Amino acid sequence: MTSPQKIMVGSTNEAKLKAVLAGVKAYWPTAEVDGATVQSGVPDQPIGLEQTMQGALNRARAALASGAATNCTLGVGLEGGVMKLNGQWVMMGFVAVTDGEREYTVPTAGTPLPRAWGQAMLAGGELRPHVVASGMPYDYAKGVVGLLTNDNVKRDEGFAMALKCALAPWANPDVYTTS
Repeated sequence: MTSPQKIMVGSTNEAKLKAVLAGVKAYWPTAEVDGATVQSGVPDQPIGLEQTMQGALNRARAALASGAATNCTLGVGLEGGVMKLNGQWVMMGFVAVTDGEREYTVPTAGTPLPRAWGQAMLAGGELRPHVVASGMPYDYAKGVVGLLTNDNVKRDEGFAMALKCALAPWANPDVYTTS
């Protein structure tokens, strides 16, 4: 495959599009990035590694399919979730990339959550209402990671870094095989 020139993202969320644009432009400055509304196939607030990874992969596959008419060469999916790791609730995401033959899924960095927020996720629903109930002003662009880290880590930066890693097989195709 030559350098990807059209990348479709399985989301129209501004922070996610900004993350993909930054990650893609680091490798291919002339590539186009566009978003599509797709279904993740997982709950609105994924719980656990498997649901979160599957949501990212489902979004990447659906993004690639939705861009077929425009000669899209890569589909990207980003999914945030909460999970319990080593006894601590953590919020983290996954980035998935596919060209229809190869698929790679890479995690973002994680941010510890207050125990009460993590426990509340088991009852269903999304994280945002718990953030608001705690008195913190929720901001979609910043995300929970921006709020909890006092803007030292931005939502889009975490996804962008993971995407740069997930794009390695396309940036260095000679060292990756499809077997």
